[in-house]
Amino acid sequence: MQLETAAELAICAQKRELEESELLSRCRTGDAEAFAQLLQRYRNRIFNLAWQLLGDRDEAEDVAQETFLQAFEHLHEFRGESQISTWLYRIAVNACMMRLRQRKFVEPLPEDYEPVDEIDWRKVEEQILLKRRIDEVLNRLPENLRLVLILREIHELSYEEIAQVLSIPIGTVRSRLFEARKKFAQIWQELFG
Repeated sequence: MQLETAAELAICAQKRELEESELLSRCRTGDAEAFAQLLQRYRNRIFNLAWQLLGDRDEAEDVAQETFLQAFEHLHEFRGESQISTWLYRIAVNACMMRLRQRKFVEPLPEDYEPVDEIDWRKVEEQILLKRRIDEVLNRLPENLRLVLILREIHELSYEEIAQVLSIPIGTVRSRLFEARKKFAQIWQELFG
């Protein structure tokens, strides 16, 4: 189904907000089914963000679980000044930053891949190499630049949402994103020319 007008897009956005506000109201009354729906709606996004920031699947699972546990415990504090997704991103980012501060190093991905006949391993190797290169460049960026780049380019958050998630002015988001893109390109050129 394709939406053809701005009015239809606005109606869909309003409907989603109504659904979300109703879901939140039900969650606040202790409705476990409503919270399960909220978890189902945002779990993959939160897990993916944590995995991208931490580079470890198990830690990402822990952070996703921790995020929803904190959200459930502090749902009464959510004032609705932002979208619920923005609030969940903020909780997840804070949990990831805490883990990164406690970490001494990041282990590389394992290299023990077993070939299977029906898979085009040349393409798989190219994708793995590209991902490793991107991760290597991202890991060389300062934390504040890496974070805005991941939130914008991978999670496709708007500048306003990033500002809310990181509790920084929108102008800072713009300048950090500009600097992150510039540094990413420089580092990429230096490493992979």
